[in-house]
This record gives sequence, structure tokens and C-alpha cells, in this order.
Amino acid sequence: MQLIEWDSLEIRINGDRANEVAQRYCVAPIERLSLHFTNGLLRVEGAVRKVISVPFTVDVAELIASGTTVRVPVKSVSTFGGLPIPRFLFSLLQGKLPKDVVTFEEPATFVIALDRFLPTFVSGDIQKIWIIDGGLAVTLGRGGVDLP
Repeated sequence: MQLIEWDSLEIRINGDRANEVAQRYCVAPIERLSLHFTNGLLRVEGAVRKVISVPFTVDVAELIASGTTVRVPVKSVSTFGGLPIPRFLFSLLQGKLPKDVVTFEEPATFVIALDRFLPTFVSGDIQKIWIIDGGLAVTLGRGGVDLP
């Protein structure tokens, strides 16, 4: 039994702060990364260093939650303002991702383990995530908080 319990909890994640967190996990060959949240679309913009700096844009239209895991299927990827990038190039990043935070699954899906960010005294599952203007709206299912 926990000190505080809930059946359902609605929270928001601030996009600016999520952007700050993403910066900490920016790994070579990615040299720049920024997240932009608009209603129904998460746009990731950045640059990859391969001899020269190559800009890229990744569009994400949905986030799929299960437990404390979020799958991020990539909708489209482009460079230099619109040239499509083959999705198989994501597999090149696979060995460079921080494995305790994010992994990669075919076809073009990033898998984020959120329990890494949660304090050990908090429990709960993510039921749904919506991309909203300025961040994310999240519905947590049954869970709670106990004293650390």
C-alpha cells in the first residue's frame, strides 16, 4: 500500500524542458538537436557530422505508450529542406544511443525507457500520450507514490 494513490492522472510535459533533457542525450555523430511540439506533430531538427554538417528533420505524429516504455515511430525524415533520407540510415545510430535510455527497432522506431527518469518511490503506467502545442499531454493509469 502506498501513501498516495491514483486511478488516473493527467499531466503535461513542458516542451522546453523536454528539449533541455534531449540535449543531454545528444550523441555523436549528432551535433545539434531540437524538439518542436505542435498540435499532433513532434518535429525533431538537428545536424549530423559526417565530413560536413548535414541538417535533418524528423517528423513524429504519434507516441505509443505501454507501461513505462514509449515507442516513437518515425513518420518522415528529410535533409536539406526536403530531400528524403532512407530509413535504414537510422540503424547507423543504433550502437551510439545510450542503451539505458533509448533503443532502436525496425522499422524506424525509437524506444524510450521512462523508468530511468522516474524516482524509485513512484509507480504507475502510461496509458496515453498526445503531442500538444508546447509539449506533451500524458494520462497515467493506476499508480502511486510512497515515502523514499
